[in-house]
Amino acid sequence: MSLPIAAPRPEAVSLAHVMRADAYDLDEGPRYDDLDLSGLDFGDRDLTDAAFTDCDLSRAGLGEATLHGVEFTGCRAESLAAASLNAPASRWRRCEISRSRIGAAEVHSGEWTESVVTGCKFGYLNLRGTQLTDVAFEDCVFDDLDLMDAALTRVAFVGCRVRTLTVRRATMTDVDMRGLDFAGLDDPQALRGAAVSQQQLLDLAPMLASHLGIVVDDA
Repeated sequence: MSLPIAAPRPEAVSLAHVMRADAYDLDEGPRYDDLDLSGLDFGDRDLTDAAFTDCDLSRAGLGEATLHGVEFTGCRAESLAAASLNAPASRWRRCEISRSRIGAAEVHSGEWTESVVTGCKFGYLNLRGTQLTDVAFEDCVFDDLDLMDAALTRVAFVGCRVRTLTVRRATMTDVDMRGLDFAGLDDPQALRGAAVSQQQLLDLAPMLASHLGIVVDDA
């Protein structure tokens, strides 16, 4: 008998009252509230510990900015395109990220809560040591997804694919991996608290047997 897996509980983003910003508003930090920043280029600004609340960041140029410790709350980011996104220790709460292409996303050691990531492609998504709660990944492709030392609670993958999956020392509670197409991973023990499909379990059987020291011999 399988145990039920609690689904993520993300919150919808509403940007009904945002005001259109221009390039001059980019210098008004470190707080950005209720602004339509779509299409603006932040260049190489140092946005360390800045806060974006209820902002539209669609098509914004964030790739060259320093985003260490930045807090995003109630924000929407659609069609981001960057070779890299340097945002370690950042906090993403009640955010929607969609249809974006990012080469290397360095978002380790941070917090993601009540957020949805949809239709995105990542070359490398580094979530090491990050706390993810009530987060859904939908129709995403990852070349490398690094969850080492991460803590996942009510996280779901739907229609996603990953080439290299790292989960060493991760902790999982109510994590639904049935919608994540992965060929293997580095530490099957870290899947404790996750749900996988029967086919995934069959694919993982040799690794699980090796991890448990089981010798499989048909002779």
